[in-house]
Amino acid sequence: MTALAVPAAVRRLVMPAWYGALVLACVYLALIPTIGTGYWVRTLTFIFMFAVLAAGWNLIGGFAGYAAFGQVGWFGMGAYSVAVAMSKWHWPFYPALALGTALPAAAALAVGLPVLRLRGHYFAIATLGIAITLRELVNNFDLTGAGSGLSTPLGPSFSYYYYLMFGAMLLAVAVTWMLRRSRLGYALLAIRENESAAATLGVNTTLAKAAAFAISAALAGLVGAIYAYWTAFIDPSTVFDLTFNVRMIVMVILGGTGTILGPVIGAFLLEGISQTLWSSFPAEHLIFFGIAVVLIVLFVPAGLSGLLLELRTLSPRLFVRNLLRYRV
Repeated sequence: MTALAVPAAVRRLVMPAWYGALVLACVYLALIPTIGTGYWVRTLTFIFMFAVLAAGWNLIGGFAGYAAFGQVGWFGMGAYSVAVAMSKWHWPFYPALALGTALPAAAALAVGLPVLRLRGHYFAIATLGIAITLRELVNNFDLTGAGSGLSTPLGPSFSYYYYLMFGAMLLAVAVTWMLRRSRLGYALLAIRENESAAATLGVNTTLAKAAAFAISAALAGLVGAIYAYWTAFIDPSTVFDLTFNVRMIVMVILGGTGTILGPVIGAFLLEGISQTLWSSFPAEHLIFFGIAVVLIVLFVPAGLSGLLLELRTLSPRLFVRNLLRYRV
């Protein structure tokens, strides 16, 4: 009885403080453009962007257990949708933003229905092929500027894009929170644990995976659209950068797969450190990602969320146990 009562009491004390800390953090981040320098506004804008990308990948990779390696394709599609709509068709930004969000979602839903029947490395390779195909299509069409890229009209101040990315991050967290508590979220978790058993229990696994795939693509397209307006110029090599896939996956693993705030925590840690290193070591900072992957696998394979649950047993034995569990 005591063993059950103590965690409940601790939870009643800790949870309000945790929620209060989150609210204070959001308020502080909302004030950064008024109290911080331009460097921090730019850095945090990038962090927000990668937090959304990581949260989107978490829906299909963390919840459903399908490691997608082509999420940057939806990011690039969202960016080019806005660039084409604004520079070629002279649309205002917000209708173009809606197009940049909806088009990747629709494409992911159409492609996902057949592709999500694949599993394991076959699915990973297929999604990577989708991203490469989208990049080559953009690279060869006059409408998208081919390899020369496209410019978008100059927008307002940098703080405007900061708040757009900040709002997108809050939206991604809210979507993840709602999905985690919905029937779709439970279906995805069941698919991750045992897809055959989930299908036997009546879960429409193909539809559930396709829905998660479409939502993740919509989030990627959303920040891709904002990014295109923010930078005022895009080209295929920039918005279809395959290293973006690596970053978002490492962020999710660092923060904790299948969690609500894990991708955001991972983005703040990994991209924050990366941006700091990039300013001092522009050529060598990518080495950090390789080192980070190794350290994460060895020390915190379940992410920081899992590490917090194991704080009571944090010792050299935890490190040895991870080595044995993951056969490193």
